[in-house]
Amino acid sequence: MDKLICVGKNYLKHAQELGDAVPEEPLYFLKPPSTLFEMKDDYAEVEWPEHGGELHHELELVLRLSQHGSQFYFTHYTFGLDMTLRDLQGRLKKAGQPWEKAKTFQNACVVGPWRPLSNLEIVLDIPFALAVDGIARQTGHGRDMRWKPDELLKDVARWFPLRDGDLLFTGTPEGVGPVKNGEILEIRGGDIHYKVKCRRA
Repeated sequence: MDKLICVGKNYLKHAQELGDAVPEEPLYFLKPPSTLFEMKDDYAEVEWPEHGGELHHELELVLRLSQHGSQFYFTHYTFGLDMTLRDLQGRLKKAGQPWEKAKTFQNACVVGPWRPLSNLEIVLDIPFALAVDGIARQTGHGRDMRWKPDELLKDVARWFPLRDGDLLFTGTPEGVGPVKNGEILEIRGGDIHYKVKCRRA
């Protein structure tokens, strides 16, 4: 694995809830593998920074890339979290500055257990959801993406050198919101189910 490729504003209603302009082509940002927290069980306590202001959850379908010769394809999927320090991101955006600080902190990406991907269309039909302390926050279907994974893979390859094991975070549906210290995030998608307790330190 060389990088985590994240797609911004790939669900129309999410772009609208942020009050941002809706991009006319895919928007990407990268995270290093050092930001990744991989679930080893169905429950974990994850530490996120206290600094940077409000911490927001962003639930996403995540796909893993494999290489065969010069070709890349999706081999596994899971559901994960792209965490954002929203206050910090807003300040940096307003100042016209890069906003990596709001996206590349320790454990900024969480991924659940991986499942083999045999049929992408079936995976795109899997409903996925996130609840915080038992209260539903986000629900989505991959079929509601503005740009589907196959389109994204072709486009990403134009801009970045891909490597075996790279991850594609495909974007988050509407409903992003704050997570406080001690709250438990519950992620469900098909037979993938796990819980993450927030520790802000």
